[in-house]
Amino acid sequence: MAHEKFDLRKIARLDDVGRFDTLRPDVMWAALGSPNPRVIVELGAGTGLFAEKFSDLAPDATVYAVDVEQAMIDWMHEHRAGVAAGRLVPVLSTETVVPLNDSVADLVTMINVHHELEDPSGTYAEVLRLLVSGGQLLVVDWAPVETPKGPPQAVRVSAEQILASLEDAGFERAVVHVGALPWHSLVTAVRP
Repeated sequence: MAHEKFDLRKIARLDDVGRFDTLRPDVMWAALGSPNPRVIVELGAGTGLFAEKFSDLAPDATVYAVDVEQAMIDWMHEHRAGVAAGRLVPVLSTETVVPLNDSVADLVTMINVHHELEDPSGTYAEVLRLLVSGGQLLVVDWAPVETPKGPPQAVRVSAEQILASLEDAGFERAVVHVGALPWHSLVTAVRP
């Protein structure tokens, strides 16, 4: 599968709140059924923009903002108020090994990460390990449609391809939320 990693020289783009215009956290939260998680893990958190927003939506939760780049972890430590407050915890990982305990999370989120994965099967197996039984996964990624920005079409996959990856990994109740976001696919699933 083709994939493309984010160019770290464009880090300011990751922290642009204008991203919320097309990637609306309230829509994502509603697709999850407005959950009340105690622990959220965001894989590929980047600057922690969405991790921070999810911590606002679940004020009693601890949010682990996981990324494979040390530069992102450092950026969050320097710029995210939630880190100092202890509600947002940056975690350095690899794509398929996250240094957190088994069954630690009620919710795992992945925003614009699927197209960067070298090993989607390995990543989704790790998500299963991280989630409690009945825990939810939210996957949002660039749809294979023309958009004014975003990654090349060659690395984008359809919602149905994401759905198939999740079902192959062992997730249940995987649902494509058609039309929820204008440029992105939104898929939710549950760990059995």
